Amino acid sequence: MDSLLITLDQDKEPFIKELTKDEIINLTGESGSGKSYYTNQFMNNSNYIIVDTDEVFSRFDNSSGINRELGLMFRNKYRNDIPNIITDFDICYKDILDYFKDQNKTIVIDSAQFRNVKDLSIIKGKLIVMRTCVNTCYERCIKRWNDNHPNASDEEMEKYATKKKQIYNWYHSINDFLMKLYHYKAG
Repeated sequence: MDSLLITLDQDKEPFIKELTKDEIINLTGESGSGKSYYTNQFMNNSNYIIVDTDEVFSRFDNSSGINRELGLMFRNKYRNDIPNIITDFDICYKDILDYFKDQNKTIVIDSAQFRNVKDLSIIKGKLIVMRTCVNTCYERCIKRWNDNHPNASDEEMEKYATKKKQIYNWYHSINDFLMKLYHYKAG
């Protein structure tokens, strides 16, 4: 089983499990694992709809396109009680699928929060877990933050780096999810 799990210092190929034949690609992994890099291959293809749950929920103010549209749908549907992507992942996921049920396109859902699914049977299509090692994820996050904040002070950088070190705790929950997914028998 150790070969399945994400480690501190060894990158592994993505773990892929087809749960249903639906045209849905579910992509998960830690920050910096390569989820966005993976979804970029579909970005300019009109046969795909790309959903980034960070943009729908936590970075809504800076979102655009389909992610902004979805964010507005959640805000209109739930008003002041918008589901939390972490604690209410199942609700959020079902609403996203329902929103696109009449589309004849492949839906690509990029979310680090699949680890919080309570009922694996709601996941449709293919699930891909990026198994980039934690050290690489952390380094990529720091580099990306530096690239996006070139004028940041050393203090701001240190604050972000300290916060991002939580990744060394968070990855255990993705490993728990990987084990659950590995043993899951799709119906």
